[in-house]
Amino acid sequence: MKIYVSGPVSDATTVQEVQNAVVAAGHELTLDWSADVAFAQDYASQAERSARMAQEELAAVLEADAVLVVASEHDGRGMFVELGAALTRASRGELDHVVLLGEIHHESVFYFHPLVQRVPAVEDWLAQFP
Repeated sequence: MKIYVSGPVSDATTVQEVQNAVVAAGHELTLDWSADVAFAQDYASQAERSARMAQEELAAVLEADAVLVVASEHDGRGMFVELGAALTRASRGELDHVVLLGEIHHESVFYFHPLVQRVPAVEDWLAQFP
C-alpha cells in the first residue's frame, strides 16, 4: 500500500517514527517530506522551493492509498490542507484510509469527520493488514 504521513513540521521526529513503522510493515511512502524541514519557518525566503514542496506534498496525498495524520502536541498548518485533500478524495470514494494517529491535543472538527478513523498508534492501524 502507498502511504502518505502528514503531521506538524515541528514534530517531524514523530512523523519519521510513523514512516519507519509503515515501511517496516512492507508499505511504501509516497513522499518523505520530513527529511528536509530546515527552512520550515521562512517559506517566503525561498518561494520557488516552497511552491515545489507544496506541489509535491499535495501530489503525494493524491497518489496515496492511505493518508495518516499525526496528532501532536505541536500545532500544524499544512497538515490540515493535506487532511482536507484526503477527505475530499475519501468523500468521492477514491481513498479508503484517512487515519488520525495518537492523542488529540489541538482539536479540529475535521478530526471527527465520519471518514476519519482515529487510532492510538500506527501499530494499531497496521495490525489490520496482515
